[in-house]
Amino acid sequence: MRSLSRFLILTLAILSWPSHANLEYDLQSQPQVSDSAVDLDDRIDSLPDPLFMEPSDRRQVNILLAEVLRVQKQEIKTFEQQIKAYRDNSDADQWFAVQTSYVTLNSLNVSKQHLLEQTNSANKERLTGFGPYGVTQFKQEWELTKLNIEYLVYFQIRSFKALVKDIFISPVPVIGASLKVLFIYFGLVWWLANSTRLIELFRINFLEAKTNPPFLVRVIWYISRADRAIAWLIAITLSLRVLSSIPSLQHLIFLEIFTWWILGGSIAISFILEFAYRLGRTSNQEVIALRLSTIRRYVWSFIVAGVTLQISSITLGKGTIYSWIYSALFFWFVLVTISVLRLWRAKVFDTLQHISDRPVWVNWAVNRKETFLLNILATAIGIVWLSVYSFQHRIMALLSNYTLFSQALAYLFRIEVAKQSDLDKNQQNLVRIKGDQTYEYILPGNIDSTLIDYAGDEVKQLSRYLMSDSPAICIVSGERGVGATTLLYTLLHKVSNAEPVYVSCPYAGYQELLAHLAVSIGLEEKATEIQILAHLRKSKTTYLIAIDNAQRLVKPMVGGLSDLIRLTNLLRRSKKNHRIVISIAKSSWRFVDRARGERLLFDLVCFLPRWTEKQVGELLNSRINTELEKPLSFDGLVVPKQWDQDDMSEEDRARQGFYRILWHYSDGNPTVALRFFRLSLNRNKDTDQAVVRLFHVPEAQELENMPKPMLAVLRSIVQLEIASPEVLSDCTQLSTAEITGILRYFESRGYIGWHEEKARISEHWFRHITNVLDRQHLLVK
Repeated sequence: MRSLSRFLILTLAILSWPSHANLEYDLQSQPQVSDSAVDLDDRIDSLPDPLFMEPSDRRQVNILLAEVLRVQKQEIKTFEQQIKAYRDNSDADQWFAVQTSYVTLNSLNVSKQHLLEQTNSANKERLTGFGPYGVTQFKQEWELTKLNIEYLVYFQIRSFKALVKDIFISPVPVIGASLKVLFIYFGLVWWLANSTRLIELFRINFLEAKTNPPFLVRVIWYISRADRAIAWLIAITLSLRVLSSIPSLQHLIFLEIFTWWILGGSIAISFILEFAYRLGRTSNQEVIALRLSTIRRYVWSFIVAGVTLQISSITLGKGTIYSWIYSALFFWFVLVTISVLRLWRAKVFDTLQHISDRPVWVNWAVNRKETFLLNILATAIGIVWLSVYSFQHRIMALLSNYTLFSQALAYLFRIEVAKQSDLDKNQQNLVRIKGDQTYEYILPGNIDSTLIDYAGDEVKQLSRYLMSDSPAICIVSGERGVGATTLLYTLLHKVSNAEPVYVSCPYAGYQELLAHLAVSIGLEEKATEIQILAHLRKSKTTYLIAIDNAQRLVKPMVGGLSDLIRLTNLLRRSKKNHRIVISIAKSSWRFVDRARGERLLFDLVCFLPRWTEKQVGELLNSRINTELEKPLSFDGLVVPKQWDQDDMSEEDRARQGFYRILWHYSDGNPTVALRFFRLSLNRNKDTDQAVVRLFHVPEAQELENMPKPMLAVLRSIVQLEIASPEVLSDCTQLSTAEITGILRYFESRGYIGWHEEKARISEHWFRHITNVLDRQHLLVK
């Protein structure tokens, strides 16, 4: 780095020689560094790297540093005498002597800076600090600074005179440079006039047209926030580079330092403000104004500090003046920080007043907000705590997007609430609300129920096939109770180019389904497959047929897909632009997929996701009956406090915590969540107020330890939805007597209920049974 600096200085000195003088002096007559400075430079180059220095080498550094300071002092006196002589006789020979001293002093400055970096901290502090030696060095460097300024003034006068003479000899370089600069500014004017339109086109074509634009596109969009400042920076930099190529104007390159710091600061302000806006969006104009003022104070302070330190480093090196400027700027930033703290003081303490749960040391800061001097420290403490507090909230919000974290958090919630519920002495005054009374507080679903925004991406995928004019057969698969029926109704209400038809597959199977389908499309109930097929082929009406609960056509046994295959073959042979969407429970679809593989083709198989915590919460909120005289209350339900719920009331915190527990237990199944919400309703015998308390989940270790044949029967019932003993016998290869005994065992423990003399999994045990089957790898939920 030191060799590079010396090379740049020598190059600058050579270039600074006016072009008309080059006619009088050859290359060997260019200003050269003095022999003493060259000798010092060679001795410094011979020193080893600081990591490998021995005590003798460090003593040599101190000796060389003292010698450099002595030679520099002598050269400054010589430089002063030569400049005085040049004032009296401004000929070329005297100017050559001035330039020689200037180059020598610059070389000594580089040597001094290098030695200061290698000497011990005590010597460096003595020479650059505020003691007697430091003051002496400051006076010496200040004298050199004044001489350098005077030299540069003379240099510019000679440069402009040389430029005038060069123009009269050959104006081509100046004209060429002027044309280049003019071309650059034509480009700048064009960009300033069209940038808004081009950026808007970029946003429409690359950002809005894509749901997840590439990283490079987002970076370009982010940079476009400061397009005008960047355009000016590029134009001025290129112009200075072109003009400085003229020998008499080479010092214009120093203006590039100011350009980059000032325009760079404007660009930095634009980027920082954009980043702050995206990181912490707020509509509070006071906060926005405070952020803007804070960013501008610090950025412009950095600009002034950067320009000052860089110019000082280039002209004098990192010596005493540089060190004093650095110390002064440090204290300046301390003052800026104090002014920023005073600027934010009112807002910080106003925010702290709205947070009740504060640490002791933050309370100390709040109590000292009006105390002279201490209020600055108190404001700093408040800002630090609020920053940590905000960071915690952001981390919680970020981690809550991950299902695993939310599930673990909800599990801990559930354990803590269960402990507190056991210790609650008021539990003895509560009696559980049962039966149809629960529907008075938690309303059942109907056509007027609030529709929750769910499976938006899946609806878009299905719409590409079902809302077009081309024939299509799509499958919708999801867990029982996840909302497949509502999704089908949503698709049927969206269609405009076909007649919607909804058919729910009956338990009886394929023939009953044909009867329902025939009636839905205008045929008689006893219509055959051939008649239905002929009607679909000849019909001028295009149908969108939604077949719900098609898992009732699937039996998990050999030949159990025959009814489903007959249905798909019938619909596929219609040859018209009819679209069909079939809903099959995921537990049955896995059997279909494994049994048929690629031989049973559909245009799209769409799996419905589990509901998120937010969606389950919105559903539960929408079902609470608020028109009762004494609506449902969450008072008394104690839920552990979380970082993401500090700004809520106690009841809202209890509500959100309880919804989180329901979402965790239901595993994102809204039907299960609603059922256990109703199981959580209790009435206070004294006040007749309905309140929510933690539900009791069915726990049975015997399910985990149950023999595999019995679990296979449970799996078959889940897949079949309802099943007779005879069908279960065919599916599991167990005898009818064994199936009857197993079903009686299940019924005695409440695992199953009966519907039309067929077994059905109890809603109360549904989630627990599916969890056990999933853990045993017998079922995919």
